[in-house]
Order: sequence, then C-alpha cells, then structure tokens
Amino acid sequence: MDIVTEGLVTKVEIDEVENRVRVYVAFARNTPAHPFTMAVNWPLQAKIVREMVKVLEDKVGYLEIVDDTTLQRYYPLEDDLEV
Repeated sequence: MDIVTEGLVTKVEIDEVENRVRVYVAFARNTPAHPFTMAVNWPLQAKIVREMVKVLEDKVGYLEIVDDTTLQRYYPLEDDLEV
C-alpha cells in the first residue's frame, strides 16, 4: 500500500540547506482510542516507520518522523540521538 495515497503522510518539511527532512504521519488520528486497537496497530505503525527509514535514510542527512496530532517522535528514538 502507498502510505501517501492512504493519507498517513500529511506533511513533509524539507530543509535543503541543512539536508533535513521531517515527515508528519497521521497515526494517532487514524487509530481509535481503545487500548486493544492501539495495541494491534502499534506493530503495523512500527513496520511503516522502519520501511520509511529504510527508504529515506541514505537520501537525507537527518530524518525525523513525527505524529501530526500528538507530535510523538517515532524516529529517531531518544536512544538514537547523539548527546
């Protein structure tokens, strides 16, 4: 499935000067607020994020994937950030 056509990617911000890309996804907005549904959707959302990273990580210097409603960061995870 194409995640853009399906409406999961809602916005892409590109900073060509710093070679940074921020992709906003509509995971929270498209997931009913029920614990079971959220638990079932999490593995699928994680798979989508992994596939996005696999496709984009070699093309941009810095990639960030963020939920467009909650602003939860899906990538990079806090553990992945350099201090």
